Amino acid sequence: MKSPGILKETAEVLRQTKEKVLNLKTLSKKNKQKVLRLLDEAARNFEELSADVVVDNVELAEFFHRRAVELKNNTYDKRIDRLGEKDYVRDVERINRYSKAAPYDFSGKIKELNKVYKAYLYGLIPFFIISGIFGPAYAITALILVIPALLSLFSMKKRGSLGLMLAYAVIPIPLVMGALTIRYSIWALTTPGELARIAEQMGKSIGFAQFAVIFLLVMGIIEVTLLGYAAYGLYKHRHAFL
Repeated sequence: MKSPGILKETAEVLRQTKEKVLNLKTLSKKNKQKVLRLLDEAARNFEELSADVVVDNVELAEFFHRRAVELKNNTYDKRIDRLGEKDYVRDVERINRYSKAAPYDFSGKIKELNKVYKAYLYGLIPFFIISGIFGPAYAITALILVIPALLSLFSMKKRGSLGLMLAYAVIPIPLVMGALTIRYSIWALTTPGELARIAEQMGKSIGFAQFAVIFLLVMGIIEVTLLGYAAYGLYKHRHAFL
């Protein structure tokens, strides 16, 4: 495989860039410390990844190497004066983000992320089912969340940071509604009068009402479990999104 060697070279280029940063006069003390820390972390990430490559993505490895070389070539006072200190620091931050996202393209960690993505997708399905059952108020809330939920799914599939932000905006409401559904279902199952009221409202037997409430309870548990796991997993793998 060629990728490990290219990633190792990328790490070396970033270390050389770090040495050049030490001699810079243009950067403020605060930004110099920040740049040194980010470069050190990025170099370490690429070095460690080079020993853990499973997918030989040569094209992407060469892209990282080119960006590292470009950053190194821009690391001198006159060039930074022309670029602007903020833009230079932004370029360093970008290569650092690449180093954190790279394991998902080379070491097979994308499989873990796909599990989280599926948990998010399958966790939303009970939410929309429950919303349709509980009436207009719930249904309207679900309709409001349809577009951001779909956008988050499409963007996360491409590992876009917008998808991650939208997912975190979407998840809280279904989690709360799932918890409320679980609470209500348990209360309804332990309150005979409520089961009778549900049966009368539906025009069905108490046995059918009991089955319906149990169905809601199961959907609520699935919803809370999957979306809770998705929320944790998305935070854990947040560096995969660019």
